[in-house]
Amino acid sequence: MAKNKLHRFAELKTFPNVIELAEVKPGFKTKLNWSERFGNNNPITLELACGKGEYTLALARLFPKRNFIGIDIKGARLWCGAKTALEEKLPNVAFLRIQIENLEHYFRLPPLQRSGSGVVGHNLNSQNIPPVAKLSPIVTTIWIVFPDPFPRKRQLNKRLTSPRFLAMYKKILAPGGAIHLKTDDLNLFNYSVETALAEGWKIKETINNIYALPKLNPLLAIKTFYENKHLREGKQIHYACFMNGSPRSKLTRNN
Repeated sequence: MAKNKLHRFAELKTFPNVIELAEVKPGFKTKLNWSERFGNNNPITLELACGKGEYTLALARLFPKRNFIGIDIKGARLWCGAKTALEEKLPNVAFLRIQIENLEHYFRLPPLQRSGSGVVGHNLNSQNIPPVAKLSPIVTTIWIVFPDPFPRKRQLNKRLTSPRFLAMYKKILAPGGAIHLKTDDLNLFNYSVETALAEGWKIKETINNIYALPKLNPLLAIKTFYENKHLREGKQIHYACFMNGSPRSKLTRNN
């Protein structure tokens, strides 16, 4: 197993759709030119802690006019997603091997887009590309799918929906852009919604049990390895959508 992992690490370095991490030191600055990487200015969707990139790949197949980047630090897992993307010849997929807390070093939100508005990011099925997004590739959507819930109180700061991460997302996410969260952990779900609301995000939608809906959105129906595992264990799957740059909203939960 160790030999196989070493082989994957070595092969990962040769994949054209993978960018390996750089050490972030004081004064470190880099903003990757995603327009050059993808050969277009299409808007970008990120999947954080993507593992094998199951959501990244599924979304990329559905939306060929958007670019998708799976982000994780574990190279052996990224190898699986990157290998699949190459085999399927998906030109709108890339993987970035970095620590997520360094995310803002790899993406930029141009000044015009910082002050703009109306970027579509919350509509799950939307392929509309607003005029401001056509100027250069920007992050309009972030997916956080079954992240580590870090249940202990001293670990709360590590949650991908903690205040420090939400503040970082605002630096790279377009106004009107959205974060989509799926989790089996009710404690994490409630914490995330309450924290997002407290940090000034608009809560667009919350669903306590997506499979209790009479009709499930196809994007929420995408199942990862972990989701299938949770469903076999009889767990409910929770979903929330937070919008950037909008006034605070009242919390409403769909059952």
